[in-house]
Amino acid sequence: MQSRTSFFNPTVFWSDQRRFWPLTAGFALLWFLLLPFSRLSEYSYSFAPPEAADICRETLNLAGTGGYWVAFLTAIFFAMAAFSYLTNPRATNGLHALPARRETLYLTHYLSGLCAQLAAQLAATVLTWLVLSSHNAIDLRVTGLLLLALVLPTLFFYSFGVLCMIFTGQILAAPVFYGVLNVVVVGVETLLRVFAGNYLYGWADGTNPCLTAFSPIVQLVDNGVRATGEFRSPDADGGLALLGLDWLLIYAAAGLVLAALGLLVYRSRHSEATGSIVAVGWARPVFKYGVTFCAALALGQLFYYLFFGRYRSSGDYSLVSTLLCMAAAGLIGYFAAEMLLKKSFRVLRSGWKGAAAVTAVLIAMGFVMSLDLTGYEGYVPDPEQVRSASVEWYGQAGGSDIFAVVSDAETIRLVTDAHRAIARDKQRQLSLLRGDGDFFHADTDREINLSWIGVTYQMKNGATVSRRYARVRFWADELGDPSSPAAAMTALCDAPNVVLQRALGSYGASNSGDPRELVDLRFTGGTVSIDSYDGNGMYEQSYAHELSPAEAKQVYETILRDVESGRVHGSLFSQSKTLLGDLELYATYLDTRDYSGEPRRRDRVFTPRLTAEMTETLAVLSAMGVEFPLR
Repeated sequence: MQSRTSFFNPTVFWSDQRRFWPLTAGFALLWFLLLPFSRLSEYSYSFAPPEAADICRETLNLAGTGGYWVAFLTAIFFAMAAFSYLTNPRATNGLHALPARRETLYLTHYLSGLCAQLAAQLAATVLTWLVLSSHNAIDLRVTGLLLLALVLPTLFFYSFGVLCMIFTGQILAAPVFYGVLNVVVVGVETLLRVFAGNYLYGWADGTNPCLTAFSPIVQLVDNGVRATGEFRSPDADGGLALLGLDWLLIYAAAGLVLAALGLLVYRSRHSEATGSIVAVGWARPVFKYGVTFCAALALGQLFYYLFFGRYRSSGDYSLVSTLLCMAAAGLIGYFAAEMLLKKSFRVLRSGWKGAAAVTAVLIAMGFVMSLDLTGYEGYVPDPEQVRSASVEWYGQAGGSDIFAVVSDAETIRLVTDAHRAIARDKQRQLSLLRGDGDFFHADTDREINLSWIGVTYQMKNGATVSRRYARVRFWADELGDPSSPAAAMTALCDAPNVVLQRALGSYGASNSGDPRELVDLRFTGGTVSIDSYDGNGMYEQSYAHELSPAEAKQVYETILRDVESGRVHGSLFSQSKTLLGDLELYATYLDTRDYSGEPRRRDRVFTPRLTAEMTETLAVLSAMGVEFPLR
């Protein structure tokens, strides 16, 4: 008789189906309630049934959101059910003693769990199609997209769950690994960003992670798998589209790769590893040092914040305290992982060498950070490589809150000069901040304190470079030194393009930083709000005055004349009488940037910053019946 190699065992397959049929039944019931039953209940008893297009869109939205969430939460249970024998020594040895190849056992168990989920989803899709057809909302393309929204995330998350089961010999460890590994990349990146924000002077990259693609559930939530807003979207065939389908296809392909990887690992896994927290030999050091690194990063920062750094940030830190906290947290993580791997508390004697190596690595990381070997703190872009720069600073005196966008070469050079001067002044700024708790009460005759300064460069190669400096001081005594921060910031503050934007407010800048470059600017009106205060600084009343389009245009042109004549609040250190009130000018302009269609009109709101120096503007407003009181 001719023999042949089989990769599927029907007896094992149906045995699996009988074993975890309650799980399959519960999964099917969940989808029946979420899709066909909920749609039937909502549309059958509605006083005003929605249009067929709205029914299709709402159903696809529900399937898109529910598809990845249900798959993420339930796939691990099917993986645990299908491969639970790998966590029981007797079951493992019994199955591996059968005359069946590892490939046969793996593929059979893998398909048994996958088919149970797909069968329930297919049945739910068919029932949903029947419900939609009863409301004249039959659309085969929507039905196909709905099925893809259910099946594709299931393929990935189930394969990922199976891989977790292959790597561990403990049934309860699998969901822990599954949940942690789904978010570990985003978690570590966020911790690193927080770490850098505390210890790097000028850090401004925030906490929004960039590596969400490697944390599937985070990426799918952020990406938003959903139907398009309109039933008839401008795609090729004119049908309803599923946004996020590209990511679902990518993860489904990754799921097939994970399934193949699981087979390779299963073939080399030893039966004796059943019961171990990590059942694959080469993954044990990865687990140990991964736990160590994450503990040092997370617990180390927590310890430092609680005991040493609660009021420190942005480059103001204690290196010794940092090293102490990270080393202590790293050792906790290292010995905890050792105990889990060896299933014993007696790990101090055998693990001291590894602990010493971990401590040395963490201390080296601390010194690398303190010496700024990456060059982050001292990096200032070459002005020739910058397309545009945006600068904003918020102060405590002199009305110095400013936002400006500049793109001309001369002003960009002034931005980089100011940036470089502030970065060089790090040690003095931090030492003064540590020793003086009266930062917010500056001697405005010779000193000005800014809450923070931010600069963002849009590079010609498409990159973005950002820096942010908190609580920076400048002294008028240093204005004679062109390289000082005070002189560099004053030169930037008095640059013509910055002066124009200071006068017109933060919303007055176009992409190039010059609102005069807006095409076909037309004013539609404006509003003046005047606040009155008593002698004690208490609020009394506020009233508004509406400007006509002609009056708004006249005020705008008068502000430009004040700017051109130098009648604007000048230097960073000059004091000016501010006006109690707000002025808004409303306009539209023609956006001529590259679009597939015709240029469109967009709204623009100008919020001028009026000061006592702008005499012509104040005279024009006075003629209109608007009188601003001085602060």
